[in-house]
Amino acid sequence: MNGFSASDAALEGFQVLRSHWRVVVGWCVFTVLGFVGLVVAAFIAIALVTIGATSPDQAGTLGGAAGGLVLGLGGAAIQWVVLAALYRMCLRPAEPPGAYYLRISKDEGRLFRLWFALLFAFVCLITAGFLVVRWLEHFGAAAAGAGTLAFLLLMLWLAIRTSLAGPANFATGRFGLADSWRLTRGRFWPLVGMAALAGCLLSLIAIVLFVSLAVLQAAIGGFHTLAPVSLSDPQALAERPGAYVLGLIAELAVGPLYLVIGQTPFVAAYRTLAAAEG
Repeated sequence: MNGFSASDAALEGFQVLRSHWRVVVGWCVFTVLGFVGLVVAAFIAIALVTIGATSPDQAGTLGGAAGGLVLGLGGAAIQWVVLAALYRMCLRPAEPPGAYYLRISKDEGRLFRLWFALLFAFVCLITAGFLVVRWLEHFGAAAAGAGTLAFLLLMLWLAIRTSLAGPANFATGRFGLADSWRLTRGRFWPLVGMAALAGCLLSLIAIVLFVSLAVLQAAIGGFHTLAPVSLSDPQALAERPGAYVLGLIAELAVGPLYLVIGQTPFVAAYRTLAAAEG
């Protein structure tokens, strides 16, 4: 189909890891250091908002909200900057790399507006779908099941039709939705196959890394337990500090790896389909 190969596109992330591994390592370091900066910023924000608190409960509520907001938005911003760097490296190879293609520019701003619009639209659709399915429950479980299946298929179709908006946004300087809608027309199933294959490969990599990390954490604890450390467990840091810190750093560091493997296929698909269009 106009030279587009779903399997080749799905494997493109591994080609990027092989040919640009130094850049990807730089993104991993940036992610870890960025999170350290976010932790410092979160502590400052917590201190500032709790100064005027009138009770311990109010201080805890305000501090938790401020810290969660800084860490949540900051973490999303770090991933967004790395994703933009990936787009820049793949779609503008002649551009000077600078600091691992990382920038804060109008391109990142335009990409942020696109992702925010998509997030808002999908949240609204999910909310509407949930309400419709709840209404269908009045007509029986079969009607609710059929409605749920139809809604999931609709969301998958919309996700595929808008999946090339990010690369198009970065490559053309336009919003990207119209370009994605045009390029994906008649190519739904090849793109689904590409995404499914990339997702399976990503899952395999995640399992291997999870097992490797669990072995390293067990080694730090003298192999007294093979249970991996849960980063959401408040007691884990006190009980197994070395393993906890290793797990936290590893989880942050592998984020760009997952991003490259999961997102590069869509960049490759955009490049191929846009070139075929002329």
